[in-house]
Amino acid sequence: MHAVRRGLLRDRCAAAGSAAALVSRPANVRYLAGGAPPGAVLLLGPGEDVLLCPRAPTGESGHGRPDEALRVDVLPVPDGDP
Repeated sequence: MHAVRRGLLRDRCAAAGSAAALVSRPANVRYLAGGAPPGAVLLLGPGEDVLLCPRAPTGESGHGRPDEALRVDVLPVPDGDP
């Protein structure tokens, strides 16, 4: 279900001339990814989608677990650039 939602958004972005989309609103990230820790963003690309997280998803209550088909990358520094 989440992969279908991401595919529809990817198609709309491509039709508008965008090569990728960055989704940052938490409710939209959860809608498209299935679950994500606070602070996560979703990058939709033409070949692959990536969930970028400040820490690894744990599946704890309220955050859910990301779609298994989605690549998850944990950022090395949670507070940004040193």
